[in-house]
Amino acid sequence: MNILFDNVDWNSAAGPHWFGRKLADYLRNNGHQINLDPSVCQVQLSIVMASQKHEGLPLIQRLDGIYYDTTKNYKDLNYPISATYDIADGVVFQSGWSKKLVESIFGPADNCTIIHNGADIETIQSTDPATGLESFDKVWSCASSWFYEDGIPRNIKRLDENIRYFQEHSGERDILCVAGHPGNTENPDPMKIVFLGELDIPSLYSLYRASDYFIHLGRFDNCPNVVVDARAAGCHIICSSLGGTIEVAGKDATVIEEDEWDFVPFEANLKTVLDFTRKKVNPYDKNISMEFVADEYLEYFEEMKND
Repeated sequence: MNILFDNVDWNSAAGPHWFGRKLADYLRNNGHQINLDPSVCQVQLSIVMASQKHEGLPLIQRLDGIYYDTTKNYKDLNYPISATYDIADGVVFQSGWSKKLVESIFGPADNCTIIHNGADIETIQSTDPATGLESFDKVWSCASSWFYEDGIPRNIKRLDENIRYFQEHSGERDILCVAGHPGNTENPDPMKIVFLGELDIPSLYSLYRASDYFIHLGRFDNCPNVVVDARAAGCHIICSSLGGTIEVAGKDATVIEEDEWDFVPFEANLKTVLDFTRKKVNPYDKNISMEFVADEYLEYFEEMKND
């Protein structure tokens, strides 16, 4: 199949673009054509928003989340996304949570489906674990970007809570490796906690392969690639129930339960403190292999192409 991949920054490690690259690479390596020329394509997959709609070519919008923070101009920020939403022939939501969020603000989507993010399990599992951590009993890790684009720390990512969970549940000879910008968070225990800064994708894979646990207590995440990749590496996931993370964390994940959100926009960057004793069984057991995910996309492409 010839597929037009639209609005993908091929050099970005940001979630939507990183997944777009993973999907494109997998499809290309399995006999499909990834093109930028709409005249030779059968479907158009636009990541988040479309650069334009081409006549006669089904436009499929692949959506993460949308803006809802009342401290920002969330309606203006949402406008180009909703403009694509209104003209798209089909919409791929990356989680059930993403679908609920978007439809609560944009309205119901026609011809939509839910396809979670996938991991290149073979590549991840063939990556050598990071070295220098062998002396520790258990290795814990977490990874994310802790800043908004304007430099404000993203408290919804909850680095402080990730660290607190580690401190309350780790052994004396355990270590926590934090990848990404720590924002305003200071390291409370440099003997057991290491801030690694930004890592490239191969280095993240190595870190996950060396880790026993991966903590991701951020709320409102739609379908974080870091969790999908860490789970593919064999990590036990610790996550919040609030958002789409729980859907890809695996049935054995440790899930910290939170009160549900009514999807009404609010001041999202307020700091919150979790009650770690509130836990729930994860009802989800999603297949996160890129092979499975790519097949779901191809099936949806065929459906839209023939509609």
